[in-house]
Amino acid sequence: MSEEVNAFVGPAKTTTPTSPNTDVVATPSGDVNNTTQLTFEYQGRIPVWTPAISQAQPQVVLGADITIGSTTWKAGITIQYTALGSTQYTVSITSGQIVDDRGLYSLAGLTLGIFPITKDGGKGSAPRGEDEAVEVRVFQALTTVNTPTSPNSNVVTTPSADPNNTTYLSFQYQGRIPVWTPVVSQAQPMAALAADITIGATTWRSGITLQYSALGSTQYTVTIVSGAIVDDRGLYQLDGTLLGIFPIG
Repeated sequence: MSEEVNAFVGPAKTTTPTSPNTDVVATPSGDVNNTTQLTFEYQGRIPVWTPAISQAQPQVVLGADITIGSTTWKAGITIQYTALGSTQYTVSITSGQIVDDRGLYSLAGLTLGIFPITKDGGKGSAPRGEDEAVEVRVFQALTTVNTPTSPNSNVVTTPSADPNNTTYLSFQYQGRIPVWTPVVSQAQPMAALAADITIGATTWRSGITLQYSALGSTQYTVTIVSGAIVDDRGLYQLDGTLLGIFPIG
């Protein structure tokens, strides 16, 4: 019996920390304009700024400072949409800063996500005073990425930020049941599923292979280079699925 092969490219929602008390949630819509909704959050629950970016509106800028408690999102934070070939696009912060009572965090160059291209068919002032007197740091916190792999499965990818760039992966069923929890790193750049795993009608086929790859001297990627998941709806080919781009520790 032949199986229908599907390349599952569902939107992958990402959450990127930007300072100890802040993060950005990026959610692609999957529409033909590649509209991506962003939510700048305070303490992971309070929305502060909710811009949207797309192929038609590839740049958006924060017009005025926003302050909550001792944390200020400085005016000028700039978000950029960029096509990455013909199949993917990136959303990144090209410039901007957040300041709190611990210091100033530069956001320039921070990638908020890489997503598949869909084809047809309140004001405040910095709490620490003058910026020049504040120590500038680039915040390199963990970025957990949640990537759908079929209608009932996903992969959660969490880097440790240790010197070996150890990255923990959790293949999940229905977003809550861990199925396979491999680890990749600079020292162990590849991991493969040795045997089929089946839950209900969903099977993770043996041979699913993960690859750690350096991306220049400052970032690395984790990718599924081969493998498939099959359920009662069809077979989902995972080859080339990007699970995240992370800073080198």
